[in-house]
Amino acid sequence: MLFDGSMEGLLMAVYHVYVDKEEPILYRVMDYERNLIDEPVTLTFDEEHFQRVKRSMEERFDVETLTLISYALNHRDPSSPTLVLRYIIRCFQNPNNAHNYQDELIMKVTKLSRQVSLESHRFKGFVRFSLVGTVYMARIDPDHDILPFIAPHFAERYGDMNFIIYDAHRQEAVLSRDGQWTVKKDIVLDEKLLQEDSSIEKWREYFTHIAIASRVNPKAQKRSMPGRYWKNLPETEQTIT
Repeated sequence: MLFDGSMEGLLMAVYHVYVDKEEPILYRVMDYERNLIDEPVTLTFDEEHFQRVKRSMEERFDVETLTLISYALNHRDPSSPTLVLRYIIRCFQNPNNAHNYQDELIMKVTKLSRQVSLESHRFKGFVRFSLVGTVYMARIDPDHDILPFIAPHFAERYGDMNFIIYDAHRQEAVLSRDGQWTVKKDIVLDEKLLQEDSSIEKWREYFTHIAIASRVNPKAQKRSMPGRYWKNLPETEQTIT
């Protein structure tokens, strides 16, 4: 089965596994490599079927399990949708299986979830805005699809300003206005819109001011702020090696 990567699509896949007896194999459309043998079904959304599965999951799964599913689904690994789909089936068979870490499938999905959760947490401190006209803009290049997880944090923290956080790799963006946000897909931003302004220079000055030369520890710095994120952090441009 092929889907758009959304939670709605995932729940449609659950429905088709149980009702239409489809194999629990699921790929995002953009990840699937077509061949001459397989003829995958492209899932379409049905509100009634979606709500039916959603209610069943909310009734039988605890909050931790539902959160784990949300994070794991957004992992960049092409196999993550299939693993999450099979995880849901396993939990329906017995909700107590959700946290059985002796189970290889449970451990795989839990690991995926933790990686996305960790990156989401990190990026709450790794976003740097530039003022473009009346809108604050930031570019990020995360490993995973984390915009839905960091958007509420920034919308609440900066509810009085309009901003865009652009995931350049996935060409998606969080658009926030007056504390209300949405994620838009298939967006290509002009790099000129991500130009520097005075706020970028202030970040550099602040970083330089608080730094204590005798305590500089590049290894520790990279553990807490992985080097692959540094290209979008103006305060680190002098330390990238």
